[in-house]
Amino acid sequence: MSNTIEVLNNAGQQELAARLESLSGDARKALERDILSQDWEELKALYAEKSSASLEDNVSADLKPMPFKIAVDDLRYDFWKETGEILLGKGQVAAFLVAGGQGSRLGFDGPKGMFDIGLPSHKSLFQLQAERLQNLATQVGNPIPWCIMTSPLNHEATVNFFTEHNFFGYARENIRFFEQGTICALSPEGKAIVDNDRLALVPDGNGGCFRALAQSGTLAWLIEKGVRYVFLYSVDNALCRICDPAFIGALASEGRSMSASKVVHKAGPNEKVGIFALQNGKPGVVEYSDLPENYRDMTNADGSLTFDGGNIAIHLFKIEGLRKLQTSKLPWHTARKTVCGIEKCWKFEQFLFDAFPQLGTMMPFGVIREEEFSPVKNADGNDSPKTARTMIGKLHREWLRKAHVKFDESKLYEISPTISYAGEGLKQSLFDRELGRNILAFDEE
Repeated sequence: MSNTIEVLNNAGQQELAARLESLSGDARKALERDILSQDWEELKALYAEKSSASLEDNVSADLKPMPFKIAVDDLRYDFWKETGEILLGKGQVAAFLVAGGQGSRLGFDGPKGMFDIGLPSHKSLFQLQAERLQNLATQVGNPIPWCIMTSPLNHEATVNFFTEHNFFGYARENIRFFEQGTICALSPEGKAIVDNDRLALVPDGNGGCFRALAQSGTLAWLIEKGVRYVFLYSVDNALCRICDPAFIGALASEGRSMSASKVVHKAGPNEKVGIFALQNGKPGVVEYSDLPENYRDMTNADGSLTFDGGNIAIHLFKIEGLRKLQTSKLPWHTARKTVCGIEKCWKFEQFLFDAFPQLGTMMPFGVIREEEFSPVKNADGNDSPKTARTMIGKLHREWLRKAHVKFDESKLYEISPTISYAGEGLKQSLFDRELGRNILAFDEE
């Protein structure tokens, strides 16, 4: 205990030290646990340089677009797909789901992955993803390890939801749940915020996923299983093609790069997505808000956007890259937020895309938005459950059309991931048999 008090005093947290000493019993143990989870020297240093991360020039003068091509148009696409399927079949690929968010912006009280986007089946985002992975695992003849990173806010609810639904048919031994790390919010004066005798701990940003993967023992679990590639994605993309074999095969065939990212053409210059670009010759993502207007609006001779590679938060890492990132220090970014009723508190977070410059070259993999990107972020308008339902319905209708199935063209369709991962295996007899069961028709809203 005396050592803890000394650490706090050295870090300028005398008030917190005094609060700890004033407590006893379980309350004291709980606060001490919170205190021991933090690096107080690092917090002291972050506060000392608190404005630098937010005021620094986020965009280097040497900013160049990162060219990319739509992968399915590449002559090597079928080869990549076959290569990826072989790697999946050997058990060398795992899925890593970042699912720490709550559904509050959707008007939903619970983990976002539990949200029902209103499809005819009423399946949650978690169920759609579990079934898609299960289907792929069955096709390649090998289970796919699934790592699910929650947050302290939703860990228990997430695990309970999976348990209640029998893990959606997924073998329990192939899923690992672990929590995202947290960092203490500081008052405007740099003091630790305490709420009801507990530290005000906030998530450490999506860049903390690499540290959490390692510290939870999950990275070691993957290495022990012989995993060589880890497919990382966010919970809210209703069209995510999880562990896409062609994506895996492309990175495996490319050789040099430690990572790859899926990229889409931007919907227009003002779309609020980060863009992939080269800064000082290194790959990275420039946030929409950090991209100067002259770059945002820049066009090529044919009228297309110069800075066009939209980040859709789907990435693939070689296991060597993840091993490197467990010890690499990503930069911290700052934000001023209201915490426990105190305005303009300091919150620190790390961003996943800051890993790319540290890993060197990165392979951009262009995909078609309508096939792979429909985030569910807002209750209505763009990127809402309604837009996701419509995109799924239109995509699945297109799958039926390509399979030469006769169907009601006035309807949209939901095809269960249990019978098709990405449009394969569809035919008239299957459609006739499964309509009303695993294929559901619905009207466009």
